[in-house]
Amino acid sequence: MKTLSISATLLLLGTLTLGLSATVDEQIRAIEAATTTQDRVRLVNEFKTTLSTMSEQERAVAIDQFRSTMQADAEQVQTRTQTRERNRLNQMDETQVMQQNQIRNQNQVGSQYMQQNSGGSSKFMNKR
Repeated sequence: MKTLSISATLLLLGTLTLGLSATVDEQIRAIEAATTTQDRVRLVNEFKTTLSTMSEQERAVAIDQFRSTMQADAEQVQTRTQTRERNRLNQMDETQVMQQNQIRNQNQVGSQYMQQNSGGSSKFMNKR
């Protein structure tokens, strides 16, 4: 009878642990998928409530899982931000080169115009 009671208790505890593990995974995925800050805060608070019902070992595992997931997300965000910044800087460089080329072309056209018309304008001025 005592063995049966202990076995039933261990079975129940194992089931609860697996159930909490699934819940933790689902909660972490929901936090990741949250689109608004309010939803994310609400989901994190629910996650904290779940953590408070866990044993110390279960809590440590869940927190480690949460941290590793959030760290991976933060690294992805950082990578996207760096890529956008690099693209923006490249576009700025290209724009600057285009502006310099445009100014150079305008100066060349202006010089050519002045060279072609310098003789004609002096003749026009002499006729006065």
